[in-house]
Amino acid sequence: MGNNDIITWSIAIAVVAFVVLCIFLIHLLRTAQRSLITAQGAMHEVKETVEGLQGEVKKLAESVNEVADDLRGKLRSVDPLFDAVQDVGVLLSEVTGSARLATKTLTHSLRKKAASMEPGNGISPSWLQVAAAGSRLFMGFRKGWSQREQSRSYKEEEI
Repeated sequence: MGNNDIITWSIAIAVVAFVVLCIFLIHLLRTAQRSLITAQGAMHEVKETVEGLQGEVKKLAESVNEVADDLRGKLRSVDPLFDAVQDVGVLLSEVTGSARLATKTLTHSLRKKAASMEPGNGISPSWLQVAAAGSRLFMGFRKGWSQREQSRSYKEEEI
């Protein structure tokens, strides 16, 4: 084999390799083209879906804003109620404080009067007798009321 034959065979092999490479590249480009067309279709569908959801999201945001505004208005209308409840709490605190002070004063006064009485005298002042009778009356009412509540709860359990 001569030099010309080697060059001819080399050129033929190079041409065959080039043709195979071109066929492979053409096949690769066609596959890439199909992938790009599929991706383009998917992107178009995503775009349509996003545009459709955009309207729904706007409606939902408007609805949420309306509900929030309505809730703010209702909370503002309830503010006077909470102010009144606070005033009632302050009033109850003051009344409790006054009752505590009155009870403390009355107790102190009763102890002072009881201490000033002479032991062995046997005669108690009329106001002390009235206070003792009132205390017994109150305790009797309280006992009767608790027994009434107990009997009522037993009757309800039987039903």
